[in-house]
Amino acid sequence: MTSTTFPLASESEPTNVARMKSGTFFACLVPELRRLTGSQLMLAWQGGTEFSRPKIYLHCVLLLACSSVIFNTVMRLTGSTLVDLLGLIAGLTLPPNLYFLVVFNNRRPRLREFLEENWETFRPDR
Repeated sequence: MTSTTFPLASESEPTNVARMKSGTFFACLVPELRRLTGSQLMLAWQGGTEFSRPKIYLHCVLLLACSSVIFNTVMRLTGSTLVDLLGLIAGLTLPPNLYFLVVFNNRRPRLREFLEENWETFRPDR
């Protein structure tokens, strides 16, 4: 039996890989969060608010529950696949965008300060 070694992700990936900016999808109403990846968004969420990591996870679960309610309501009201797709898109985008707008609207100076203090982590080219 021969053993095969796989290259590490850092060895096999080119350095100029385009990463998905989930902040654009989930937090488009807060300009400071639009250009962040998922891990950066979680760090900014924790650093820009007084929430602990478990409380952030609880908020994620609540956002998923809201998304599920929207999508399931649309599915029960109509039988059209196209309307179901629109309900899925609305369910995935409306709750997180409204949540981030409400949470960070009055905390934007604190968020900007946190992003500037940790600029190496939040640089646009990362």
